[in-house]
Amino acid sequence: MTRRRASLACDTCRKQKEKCEGGFPCWRCQRLGRLCHVQEATAAKKSSTKSINQLTHSNQEKRDQHVQNLEHIVRHCLGDVPLDEENIGRIAARCSSNNNKDMQNLLKVNESFDVQFVSGNVAFYSGEFSHWNFAEKLRRTTRSGRSSVNVGVKEYWRPTHLQSSAQIVAEALTQLPPRPIAEFLIGVFFRYEELNSFYLEKSWIQDKLALCYDLTTVYTVNDIPWVCTFFAVLAIGTQMAHMDDDSHDSTSEGLAELSDCSEDSVGLVFYHVASKLIPDVFLAASYESVQAFLLLATWAMPISTGGLSYTYFGLSMKMAIQNGMHRKYVGDDCDGRTIELRNRLFWTVYTLEMQTRIFHGRPCSLARSDINADLPKSHPAFQSPNFTNMMAFIKLVSWMGEVADTLSQFKRCPRRVLGEYSERLVQLRIHIKEWWESLPTTIECRDYDPKRPLFRQNSHMKLCYLLIFIYMGRPFIFKNEDQERPSSDIRQILSPRSELVEDCVQSALGILATLQSLSDNIGLCRASYTEFSSCRAALLVILAESLNSGRSPSLQNSLNQGMILIRQMLGGTASESEISYIESIEAAIRHLSSGDEGSESTTVNHHQSSTSAYAKFKDWTQSMKKDRRASNTQELASFSPLSYDPSGGDSLLQSENNALSEFFTPDWTTSDIGLDLEGFLQS
Repeated sequence: MTRRRASLACDTCRKQKEKCEGGFPCWRCQRLGRLCHVQEATAAKKSSTKSINQLTHSNQEKRDQHVQNLEHIVRHCLGDVPLDEENIGRIAARCSSNNNKDMQNLLKVNESFDVQFVSGNVAFYSGEFSHWNFAEKLRRTTRSGRSSVNVGVKEYWRPTHLQSSAQIVAEALTQLPPRPIAEFLIGVFFRYEELNSFYLEKSWIQDKLALCYDLTTVYTVNDIPWVCTFFAVLAIGTQMAHMDDDSHDSTSEGLAELSDCSEDSVGLVFYHVASKLIPDVFLAASYESVQAFLLLATWAMPISTGGLSYTYFGLSMKMAIQNGMHRKYVGDDCDGRTIELRNRLFWTVYTLEMQTRIFHGRPCSLARSDINADLPKSHPAFQSPNFTNMMAFIKLVSWMGEVADTLSQFKRCPRRVLGEYSERLVQLRIHIKEWWESLPTTIECRDYDPKRPLFRQNSHMKLCYLLIFIYMGRPFIFKNEDQERPSSDIRQILSPRSELVEDCVQSALGILATLQSLSDNIGLCRASYTEFSSCRAALLVILAESLNSGRSPSLQNSLNQGMILIRQMLGGTASESEISYIESIEAAIRHLSSGDEGSESTTVNHHQSSTSAYAKFKDWTQSMKKDRRASNTQELASFSPLSYDPSGGDSLLQSENNALSEFFTPDWTTSDIGLDLEGFLQS
């Protein structure tokens, strides 16, 4: 039998240098008949045990002394308190709670934004953790101390030393049109542009109109922003002026006349006047600066939406941030009307910029998490636009933002969660439809009776609503190879995809029906971004669906209808490249229609609005064109309020009233000032 070697050898085996096999006596000593000794191991074990006992006793003495010292400290700090285990536990818990509170107080950061009004329309905003806020905190701390030193501080709220002289205002006002023309253009602006978004108050601009034509008015550099706004309104009015024509003509002859009209040239002169004031509008940085850039962006929307207009929206947003309009004002230095004005302006800029950036693939200027400004409220001082429509439009654009955020997740989500994201998109579609159905159907929002006062406003609301579903379903309208032979994880998202695509196509047809209703009753506006972009989006979706489902007579009829409608919105600002793009779409349509050209001639009945104001405006612009051919020697300064003779309407045709005719060359109608259709189609 094999025995294991002992872990501790006996003294006898160790002396004999033999392997001890353990035990006492060990097996080897027992077999050889010799005495087995283990005396040294026993002594070592006893010595080790004694050392351990001594060390344990020493540690216990130290612990006892430590506890006694702690008890002495506790009684010294808290008095003669019981030190039993239960009471010590309560004392420890109380100390822990106080320590947490002290830690929270030490780590608490008291930082907030600051909005201080410099004047009635100028505010200074400083955000959290800024240099200005820290300096103000330090300044308040020194004031609260015992120091009586009072040192004056010069606060540079705006770099006013860079501003131009007030003479620039006087020079701009020499280019005002006759007062009846200005009043007509302002009226057109409120009838056809300020529909569901707030730009300015009618009473406000009427007061400014009176100042402009009052020869005793003295101007300062503080007037530059509202003067810029005034000319921007006039420029927008020229874009919409044709809506008041008493002879709407959508035939080829009528479109040719629009292409040769001089209204766009007049609007461009007003824009040039406003644009020369931009550097001083920057320096003023008031809420009137926000208005000015907002209106310049609106004027540029049918010309270059994703470029110039988007840039102006960005400038307007930066002016709003500089004034702290994106934050809720909690002070008492501002009246309620001004706060409401600031809130309305901000939400208009925010919603219109969001709509533009989504449709044109641009990044946002301000994150939603950085906004806590109050939404607009119903206020008796504001009569335009309709409050319910305005709030519904703000909500519509917020829905669009949620759809855009959800769609962006599809670009980077794993394949296994595609079904979850598609279901989220379908649920969002359901919520939007439920919200839309909850809106009023009488007068406001969803009342489409042409005889009602908000027919055009409500029609534009519906166009924006339907555009959401086009935007939501358009990414899924083309089938790829995975969808032809679906795998198990793709098959689960085909049903939601079909719902989204079906909604997209039906929304496109609904847009054409809404535009047809507008055309039949009050006419389409060739400078309306909402009408033009909606028609363009609908045409592209119907064309894409035609490629998917084949040649359908109903889709072909819708395409023909859409082309007729979009041609009604092409006029004096369309460039040759944009027209060629439309012609390429028509060529694609003809290719899909089995060689059947189809009839593109339909009878369009427009609402005939009788007014003499547009006739006078048209005569005035045409006379300026005629004067260009006769003479180029007239001075710019004669184009002023004094040039209009109110005694009779014929004076509008006189040459001395048309000093800007040298700017209105026929070459402008074929310049690069256009509707930027290619940019729209690429968005």
